[in-house]
Amino acid sequence: MAENGDSAFVARDGKSPVEDVISYVHAVLSRRVIECDEIPENIRHAGGMEQLCELLWGIRHMTDALGRGELTYNCNERGYVIGSLKALQANLRHLTWQARCIAKGEYQHRANFLGDFSTAFNTMVEELDKSVSKLTRLSSRYKEMSCRDSLTGLLNRRAFISRAMDMLKDPPDQGQAAVIMADIDYFKKINDTWGHACGDAVLRHMAQIFLSQLREDDLCCRYGGEEFILLLPGMGLQPGYSVAERLRRHICAEPLAYEGHDIAITASLGVSCIDLNGPLPDSASVFEMTVKEADSCLYRAKKTGRNRVVCSEMHQA
Repeated sequence: MAENGDSAFVARDGKSPVEDVISYVHAVLSRRVIECDEIPENIRHAGGMEQLCELLWGIRHMTDALGRGELTYNCNERGYVIGSLKALQANLRHLTWQARCIAKGEYQHRANFLGDFSTAFNTMVEELDKSVSKLTRLSSRYKEMSCRDSLTGLLNRRAFISRAMDMLKDPPDQGQAAVIMADIDYFKKINDTWGHACGDAVLRHMAQIFLSQLREDDLCCRYGGEEFILLLPGMGLQPGYSVAERLRRHICAEPLAYEGHDIAITASLGVSCIDLNGPLPDSASVFEMTVKEADSCLYRAKKTGRNRVVCSEMHQA
C-alpha cells in the first residue's frame, strides 16, 4: 500500500507476522481513516487472512452505517459480531417503525428487546399517550363548551346555525324540516318580581322541558334573551305544529319551584317549515327566511293573547 500518513497501513520492519497482523487488525478497527486497497504484502499469504480482512471490513462498514443512522445497509459477512450488529440494525429499524406509528397517534406499541432503553422508551410512550388523551378530552370539552349557552347548556346561536347549515346540505329523507320559535311570556315581569336569579332558573327550566320532549336529532338553541329556536329535521308543518303545542302544554303544566313558590310559566310559539325536496338555491337565505317566518308567527302569537302556537304556510325553497 502507498504510504499516506494515518490513512494507510504500513508493516514495519523487524516485527513478526503475528505482530503485523495484530497491527493491521488494530488499524482497521480503530483508525478513523484507512485505505483498504489490498492486504499488506508481508501478511497477505497468511492462512485465512483474506477471510479475516473481509470480516474486519464488513464489521467496519456495518458500524459506520449504524453510526450514520443508515438502517438499510446490507452486509454479506457472517459471524457473531456481524450478527449482533445486524440484530441491532433490525431493532433500530423496528424502533423507527414504532416512532412513525407514534407520530400517527398509535400508542399501543411497546419495545421489549433493548433492555434499559426499552424501559425508557415504553415509559415515554405511556406518558405521551396519557398526555395526548388528556389534551384530546380537554379539546373536546372546550369545543363542546364553545358550542353551548353557559346558562342553559343548549346550543348557542352560532353553533345552532352551523349545524342547521350542515343539515340543509344533507337533508333528511323526509325532505322537510320544521322550525319553532318560542318566547317566554312576561319574562321581564318574572325578573322584576322574583329577581334575575329566578329568571335564570326559569330559562334553565324551559331548556329541560324542551330537551325532555325532543328527539335526539332535533336541534334546540337559546337564541337570545328569553327566546329559543328549535329545528326538527324530517318533520313537516303539521307535525311541527303538534310538537309546538305539546311543548306549550308542558310549559303550562310544569311551574318552576323556586324558594317555596311555584312560578307559573307560559310561552308563545311560532312554527314554519322548510321544504327540502330538490336542491336549495341558497340554503343560508332559505333558512334565514324560514326563521323570520317562525319569528313572525311568534309575534302574532304574542299579539293575539300569548300562551299559544301560530303556524305559517310552508315555504317552498
